[in-house]
Amino acid sequence: MRRIFVTLLASACLAACSVYPVNQDPDGMIYRREANQVLFALQAYHHDRNAFPASLGALVPQYLPSLPDSPELQYTALDGSLAYHYIPTWPQLRPVRCNSVGDTTNWHCEEHLL
Repeated sequence: MRRIFVTLLASACLAACSVYPVNQDPDGMIYRREANQVLFALQAYHHDRNAFPASLGALVPQYLPSLPDSPELQYTALDGSLAYHYIPTWPQLRPVRCNSVGDTTNWHCEEHLL
């Protein structure tokens, strides 16, 4: 019985070590990289036209070959900011919501309970 308890405790400790910081998990890194490409395109558009586009579709094809399939981006034309959310894979599984700080690649991400 004691051996089973020690094995379970060791397994739990190892599993806890594999938890990533918020938005640093493999999926989060990919989503942030995709969103950053859109932010770079928004910055270039703003630089050229002194305004943000009415929609992200205006970036294609001059500033981006296409919009990313994921993450699904929410865009605010007023300040050029983006937001997205996703659910990381095991072991985290808590939804993560990320918002850019204006049209910069600085991200504010938080975990949320379902």
